[in-house]
Amino acid sequence: MKLFFLDITADWCITCKFNKINVLNSKTISDFFDSQEVTLIKADWTQPNEKINKFLKKYNKFGIPFNAFYSSKFPEGIVMNEILTEKQIFETYNKVK
Repeated sequence: MKLFFLDITADWCITCKFNKINVLNSKTISDFFDSQEVTLIKADWTQPNEKINKFLKKYNKFGIPFNAFYSSKFPEGIVMNEILTEKQIFETYNKVK
């Protein structure tokens, strides 16, 4: 089963940068995503983008960061908290697989 991790981010988003530095770019999470063959999808909202805006509204979100795991069991995804932790990544992964 394919698993996808969506990261909607922007250069101006401080929380996005925090998540990237402390969680998403950590060796633990990088290695985990690689070993579990999680497909990473990044959407950049640095510049206004109507497609991203519409996507966020679908989830009743009006800002970023937006991170979610998707799989065939969860085609609508499981949306993560705005501030990520490694523990949350592992727990959510186990739910969607």
